[in-house]
Amino acid sequence: MSFAQEKRFEPKGSFGVDAGIPTLGRNYAFRHVMEGLFNGGISLHYNLFKGFTLGGGVKYSFFNINTYALNNSKWKGGLHMPAPYLRLSFERFTTERISISAGVKVGYAAMISINDSCKNATGEAVILGSLFFEPQVEALMLVGPSSADGFSFVLGYNIYARPFTPGFLCMSELPNLEAEDYVGFTGFLSIGFGYRYYFGRR
Repeated sequence: MSFAQEKRFEPKGSFGVDAGIPTLGRNYAFRHVMEGLFNGGISLHYNLFKGFTLGGGVKYSFFNINTYALNNSKWKGGLHMPAPYLRLSFERFTTERISISAGVKVGYAAMISINDSCKNATGEAVILGSLFFEPQVEALMLVGPSSADGFSFVLGYNIYARPFTPGFLCMSELPNLEAEDYVGFTGFLSIGFGYRYYFGRR
């Protein structure tokens, strides 16, 4: 008696788009003053060997100023964080339609703070560069057994090698915050969804 081995999809590569909401910012000052609105991007991936993939892309994150944290000031503005990156990951199709992947993005971000406070103080935006890392896991399901299109749930944690300080708002200090509130890297959890198109589908 012979048993047919279950077929598993092994893609040659893929194109992906993802979008999520940033939440649970770290350090405390960053979480207190900024509100996450968007984290997402586009990417290309190439299968190196048995699920190990190398990819690259661009991403963009945006945070709005929480005016209630600044004693209800009328300031407007936010923090823009565009970044190119490389991504190393491992993806495994557990069935013909479902895959689980884990990887890390590594890149360099421009942290661009555009707000009324800096406009009044210097007339210019604050632009700071930072390395960033984003460990990420993704659970995906293809639309059909022979489809190249898939939709996924994406969970990532972004880590920027630069602490959040009052300088991002062109200030020497922020209301109701102590020195220890600024300790730690700038980071946040991102929860969202993605779309993936796989190359090599037969």
